[in-house]
Amino acid sequence: MAVETLDIRSQGSLLSRLRLGSPWHWFLTVLMLALVGLPAVFLVLGSMSQSQVPTDIDLGALNLENYVSVWSDPTTYALFSNTFIYVFGATALGISLAATLAWLVERTDMPGKIWIYAGVPMTLAMPGMLQAMAWVLLLSPRIGFLNTFLIETLGLDIDPINIYSLGGMIFVEGLRLVPTAFLMLVPLMRSMDPSLEEAAAMSGAGPTSTLRKVTARLLLPGLIAIVIYQFITALEVFEVPGILGMPADIFVFSTKIYQIHHSATVLPEYGKANALAMIYLVVAVVATIAYSRVIAHQERYTIVTGKGYRPRTQSLAWLRWPAGILVFAFLLFSIILPLLVFVYVSLLPFVQPPSWEVLDKLTLQHYLNLGDDPFLLQAIWNTILLIVTTSTGTVVLAFLVSLVVVRTKFIGRKFLDQLAFMPHAIPGIVLGLAFLWVYLQGANLGFDIFGSIWSICIAFVVSYIAYGTRAMNAAILQIHKDLEEAAHVSGAPHWRTMWRIFYPLMLPTFVGVWVWVMLHVVRSASLPLILYEGPENQVLAVIIWNMWDEGEMQAVGAIGVIMILLLLLITVFVRSFGFGSSRHIQSQGT
Repeated sequence: MAVETLDIRSQGSLLSRLRLGSPWHWFLTVLMLALVGLPAVFLVLGSMSQSQVPTDIDLGALNLENYVSVWSDPTTYALFSNTFIYVFGATALGISLAATLAWLVERTDMPGKIWIYAGVPMTLAMPGMLQAMAWVLLLSPRIGFLNTFLIETLGLDIDPINIYSLGGMIFVEGLRLVPTAFLMLVPLMRSMDPSLEEAAAMSGAGPTSTLRKVTARLLLPGLIAIVIYQFITALEVFEVPGILGMPADIFVFSTKIYQIHHSATVLPEYGKANALAMIYLVVAVVATIAYSRVIAHQERYTIVTGKGYRPRTQSLAWLRWPAGILVFAFLLFSIILPLLVFVYVSLLPFVQPPSWEVLDKLTLQHYLNLGDDPFLLQAIWNTILLIVTTSTGTVVLAFLVSLVVVRTKFIGRKFLDQLAFMPHAIPGIVLGLAFLWVYLQGANLGFDIFGSIWSICIAFVVSYIAYGTRAMNAAILQIHKDLEEAAHVSGAPHWRTMWRIFYPLMLPTFVGVWVWVMLHVVRSASLPLILYEGPENQVLAVIIWNMWDEGEMQAVGAIGVIMILLLLLITVFVRSFGFGSSRHIQSQGT
């Protein structure tokens, strides 16, 4: 009995030590708390500060005056209206197009499916900012090529289409949301057991009735999760409403915060910008909580079993041609037409509508001039450094956090996981504003990195850590503990276990997260626009924004063409590398 009691006590002591964790576990928790918690704290303090200088916060003079001023301003309610219409419209358009494309690829006899599946994700290589700029060149009331063509052809007295409108913002952002939603919807369509649809067909239900009463309802839980996720994405985006809305004084939350912060006529009202950002943040947090609850209970709607089955495809018959036209129109509007516009503009001596006479004036001078711009060369180097540092840092930090969350009994692992997920609820423009206050306060304490490329790197890592940990958690859960235990029994140290077991098995996940972060770092302009101070930390997104604002459209076209082509090549290469690694690992396992 005494031996059994001693054994129970020793097991309890061991479990207690495992739950308390190692100093490394606590260091990682404190690091994440500092990276996520400090910006949130200073964002709240800044929203209650009346100081015109962000480096000077008087804790004894904090009040709610900024909130009263923001809520009593009638323009705030206009922001709510514009933001809701814009986000709801873009989400509805993006999800509808994505669901249609996913259904055509997975559940019909649509010809050329492989080209659709390959082409739709490739539109991710088109940054939202460049996409919006391309549509300005096409549908601007003053210089739009399509508007000019329609006026000359139809003899109209007014511009038929104005891209500087809520409708234009919804159209461009809706196109931007399609590839991500498509990639999320394809597995849902593919994994559905067709027996329920077949039962409905045998009961006399037609294709439309089956689609509405069976297929749509089975997809509903996953579809709701995707809708909420895309809603959050559209809510936080800055580039599209910044390019298409601000020139027409159509503001949403993200652009209004940017305008307050970058006011050129009066002293920026940092406290009001923070107070407005807090409202913006609350909306995003509520949407994120709703998303978490939906995906937490998705097992209630499980429709995939261990029984083998073949997905049921429907014949399109005469609808093949309209379906093909829809797919081509999406690819045309999303990437082909914007790329052609940038190619054309980059070859012009000055911006003018297309004509046969223009062909004799085309020149490569704008491409040659790019090498003579020292600020552009510095921005390119900063962007490369930002991509490598941010992508690698996100992969490493996300892996370490997920390893603690999934593989240990550390008492704070759930809190650590929640800390890593919190940045998903913080829009980029708000996160940039929060880190601005952190860096300016840190300068008073000797931690002065504001104005350097590292300030943007840290903010980006925090911004993308949520996605990284979600992917890493799932990947680590798929690796059985027996592999680690076998390595430990064989005397392998921890670092060798990591190198020989975790690294080969998780390489596709590492590559996938790295590429995803890389694409978003290049595409995003909200964080760099808030945190850039000068040439030392100016990146391509900022210099493109400034060039566009100054009317240098031909230079923007040249940079845009190079950027889009490079992103396409990198995406195809790294994606093939990741898939190839995955197949190699699977073949080794068999």
